[in-house]
Amino acid sequence: MNRELVEIGLRIAGLILTGLVLANFIAAKRWDYAGSLGGTKLIVRQIFHVHCAYIVAIIAALALISLGWPSLLLEGGFSKVFCAFFSLFWLSRVIVQLTYYDRELRRNDRCWDIFFLGVFLTLSFIYALATYYQ
Repeated sequence: MNRELVEIGLRIAGLILTGLVLANFIAAKRWDYAGSLGGTKLIVRQIFHVHCAYIVAIIAALALISLGWPSLLLEGGFSKVFCAFFSLFWLSRVIVQLTYYDRELRRNDRCWDIFFLGVFLTLSFIYALATYYQ
């Protein structure tokens, strides 16, 4: 596999991840996170918001690294572990979507369901390529 192609793949992953960051803000409005959490204890709302913020920050950081410095993800032992982790991370997201999310909700939003399955499979594949390139 050509290193330049893997770097292009990582940049594509960075663009996809940037889209996921934006999608998190759209999802918050679409599924009315604030309203849905309104009846919960304050600490539950705070934990939910903090968890969401940290997840979005991690995805944004991965997007930035993948877009700006893909070569860092292709050099050295740590980069191999890093890419392997994120390949498995995104693959696990596919498994969660297929096994945990409500089937009726997935059926009602089938286009989005398939779209996000494709997104997470693509991310898993790109980071797996980066893992095995080394």
